[in-house]
Amino acid sequence: MNPYTHLTMNERETIFLMYEQGETIGHISETLDRSKSTISRELHRNSNKDGSYSPSTAHGEYKRRKQLCGRHRTLDKDAIFQLVKRLFLNEQWSPEQISGRLNLENAKNKISYHTIYRAIYRGDFDEPGLSTGNRGAIRKLRHRGKTRHSKNHVERRG
Repeated sequence: MNPYTHLTMNERETIFLMYEQGETIGHISETLDRSKSTISRELHRNSNKDGSYSPSTAHGEYKRRKQLCGRHRTLDKDAIFQLVKRLFLNEQWSPEQISGRLNLENAKNKISYHTIYRAIYRGDFDEPGLSTGNRGAIRKLRHRGKTRHSKNHVERRG
């Protein structure tokens, strides 16, 4: 057996053709060099309501499920995003204050201040149409994105 890989469109078409010809699941699995359970699961999960199997519909469902799986960004939810943006830009709260307040108020909207900083530096809170080089929301941070210098730093400008 091969290491696990997702079924391709060609494999789904082969499953469809062989199943329609009356081949057994065991014979289909041997032909494709797949497990019997993989073929059985594919036919069971992706059959239409009338029991028929369509490879194009099955592949479309596979792509839809694949897009929905995995972890999603916390700030992708519009209500949380708008709240954090308002508190940061209009109320001038720090990311730590926003995170602390949201974590206290409701357990559903927990968000870390690291997530807020990532959104700021990614430019999620910037207004559209900013000129190149404009630092946008970074300028709203308390230190305006400036880096700290070590104790033995010597200023060489001017």
